[in-house]
Amino acid sequence: MYDLIIKNGKIIDGTGSPYFRADIAVKDGKIAKIARHLDGAKEIIDASGLTVTPGFIDAHSHSDKTIITFPEQREKAEQGITTSVGGQCGTSIAPCSRDTEDKGIYENMGTFIQSAKDNPQGSNTALLIGHGSVRNAVMGTENREPTTEELEKMKQHLRIAMENGAVGMSFGLIYNPGMFAKTDELCELAKVLAEYDGILEAHIRNESNELIRAVSEFITVVKASGVRGIISHHKSCFFENWGKVSHTLRMIDEANEEGFDLYCNVYPYTASHTSLASYIVPKEYHADNGVCRNLRAPDTYKKIKEADLKKRGGDDLSWILVVLCKNHPEVLGKRISEIAEMWGMSHHDAAYKLLIDSENTCNCCFFSMCEEDVETVMKHPRAMIGTDSAVARNATVFHPRLKATFPRVLGEYVRNRKVTTLHEMIRKMTLMPAAVYNLTGKGLLREGMDADICIFDADRIIDKATYQNCNERCEGLSFVIIDGKVAVKDAVFNGTMAGKIFLK
Repeated sequence: MYDLIIKNGKIIDGTGSPYFRADIAVKDGKIAKIARHLDGAKEIIDASGLTVTPGFIDAHSHSDKTIITFPEQREKAEQGITTSVGGQCGTSIAPCSRDTEDKGIYENMGTFIQSAKDNPQGSNTALLIGHGSVRNAVMGTENREPTTEELEKMKQHLRIAMENGAVGMSFGLIYNPGMFAKTDELCELAKVLAEYDGILEAHIRNESNELIRAVSEFITVVKASGVRGIISHHKSCFFENWGKVSHTLRMIDEANEEGFDLYCNVYPYTASHTSLASYIVPKEYHADNGVCRNLRAPDTYKKIKEADLKKRGGDDLSWILVVLCKNHPEVLGKRISEIAEMWGMSHHDAAYKLLIDSENTCNCCFFSMCEEDVETVMKHPRAMIGTDSAVARNATVFHPRLKATFPRVLGEYVRNRKVTTLHEMIRKMTLMPAAVYNLTGKGLLREGMDADICIFDADRIIDKATYQNCNERCEGLSFVIIDGKVAVKDAVFNGTMAGKIFLK
């Protein structure tokens, strides 16, 4: 007797092959049988007219941040995601800052994993260790090179993470303190990662005017260490840089032709989402957590403002939408131009007031990309799909990608824009990231594989969340099955906690 049989569906198995018709039987969390006319199960799902695929893998996620506090991960499951790769952009849930007095389970990645590995989750999460978190744990947020002893301590943090089940490491080279690391430091850590066959993913140092140089730096690290490398949320920001992704994708191709192994991931939106300070405060004013301190000093405030006005060519920040701001709930969902008018000040003065008043706790959506570049990256054979999001927690305003990334790709970019075929896109969402991140048992509909399965209407699936109404669930998602258990029906999570921390 099987636990579950999915009957009459159009199976797209994850390999990139077109669909075939068969039934899928599940037992004890595994795919037990794929064949025609299967019978004898406790539960039957009739998938007539529906497409059956492996569960989607979020190749760029921040879901590790909520493993303890919001383990349901419902925003992942409700868009078909059965596994996420968290710990991105150089920031991971462990290790904690050097200045944290009571480190507890967050002392290092090993203590965290051993404490949390048996906690049920609404969706699976694989873990990267963040280089920025490691640097902060060892040397704080100082703008300098590590000593020999400090570099060895960082390497030890990396070894502990890998020996306890992490799948790799991430860089966040526009964020404090990762922004202060030089290429030699990155290469030394990547060499340790290579000893464990770990994955190296990077939010590279620049995604606008210096994009090509930043990609070149990352390729240098990959070549120096031999690790498998992934460029995070690959894009080119601001009009004068649009189209550069064609050049950088060729750089990836050329490195692969030389025998290296590089990939990228992408989300289906023309707006990014990150901290306000990372966009409008120059790097040299971030050291020692000094953004607010520097903005409160009149002379330094003037230098920061003049530098960004020169960089932007003026005071226009109307392309920035605020989605999180401590102490200013009234600004959520508003453009900085609207806030500036409301407060009677310039765009930059309003933006810096947001940073000061929120104690540098202000995140925004930045409308700086073009659709042509999104499509160019998405259709590349080594491009995967990622949300670049955690979960909503208690927030009511956020980037819609948090809830809508995968349905949007399938509905808007595959069905409507025909960027690529459905079976090729499913490969990018399933088997490809499973292979790249070494997620054994995931990403493929085959007998013996984990029963993480997505069932949807390929003619109807579409995102509904927008920047104005970001809480809407998708349409056309029929069932999501995690570890052989139905966790989602009609895009609504039912509370089943069948996920776990994936350990390499």
